[in-house]
Amino acid sequence: MNLKLYALKNAGYSQTQERIQLVVVDLDRGKRYPLNFVCILPRYFRILEKRSSKFAKLFGTKSLTMAKELLVDAQHQEEDPEIITAIKRRIKDIDAKQDCTLPQQ
Repeated sequence: MNLKLYALKNAGYSQTQERIQLVVVDLDRGKRYPLNFVCILPRYFRILEKRSSKFAKLFGTKSLTMAKELLVDAQHQEEDPEIITAIKRRIKDIDAKQDCTLPQQ
């Protein structure tokens, strides 16, 4: 699988801001969304821990690692400042989560 993130901005989601949704696509399936759709990257990573999302079911214990890899790759390729901000926020959340789960030395 050749996985990448695809960002969708849903205008009109709320009156004050747009909702940015990040979806995982497989470029081996096709070059155009939605034909290459795999799953949605969960907004809240506690969902990954409960394995209740399709993303968590696909990647299991490597969900956080895979999410971070996809986000870092997307951050380098994205040009829209709002999407970059959303990506950075999610990377920060993953880093904080991983810091909490590391064993204390």
